[in-house]
Amino acid sequence: MSGNDERTKSNEEEDALGINKLIVDYDYLLYKINDRVQSIQYRTDLLCKRQNQLIGDDIIRGLIDVNIDHFKHILKQCDELENHFDMMDQIDMIVQTFKNRLQDINTEYTNIKRTTAK
Repeated sequence: MSGNDERTKSNEEEDALGINKLIVDYDYLLYKINDRVQSIQYRTDLLCKRQNQLIGDDIIRGLIDVNIDHFKHILKQCDELENHFDMMDQIDMIVQTFKNRLQDINTEYTNIKRTTAK
């Protein structure tokens, strides 16, 4: 077996619990959250520019309720985003706990391996 095959097999054994997939999923979630924040920021910027134009044109009176509803919708999206961040914190806690467990298992395995080798 070549050194490359051994590294591949070793990598597969090290990732038997799907840590690499968890990392990719975590990175993708961060990307999607960032994308969502940028989208909300862009739409908010457009809305603010539109509001400024409407105020300048004195058309705002008939649109106040519509705009309030729109801002409520944006606030709801912000709340959803906050929930995503809370979920990210929970995922981080799970990952940290999982890493600690893996380290403990690895230490136990090494100790057992040393004990049986003697």
